[in-house]
Amino acid sequence: MRSLALLLAGGIACCALPLVATAEPLTPIRFRQVLATAKAYAADRTLIFYCIRNDADMVDSNYLVIHVEIQDALNKLKAAGSDSKQNAQLVQAVVANVRYPTAGVNDAAMDAECKAKNVEQSYYTYSGPLVTPLDKRPPFDILK
Repeated sequence: MRSLALLLAGGIACCALPLVATAEPLTPIRFRQVLATAKAYAADRTLIFYCIRNDADMVDSNYLVIHVEIQDALNKLKAAGSDSKQNAQLVQAVVANVRYPTAGVNDAAMDAECKAKNVEQSYYTYSGPLVTPLDKRPPFDILK
């Protein structure tokens, strides 16, 4: 009777534990998602860089952020089994789509988007989806 109670208690405890997320392999469909995420990341970085374009102290670090975040994403992609062509495509998806505006240049639509998305505050407080590093965005978050 006691062993039955222990068995039931153990079964209940196992059911109460959170499920561990399993890493997903790098399939062709998943890789297309990776590239789409990289392009969305590039668009977010373009907006951030536009919104903070007049902060001279940030210009140099903008390039460093892109470099570090691409490298982190590449590490995850390689661990999931990517080949050199896929690695190059990831880098190209970001680098070819990030735009670095010149200080003093104004774009009314971009200014409105900066304000609507509260980009400067999000950037400087490191909060919100715009500032999420590339390797922390789906589907990178589920790659092996």
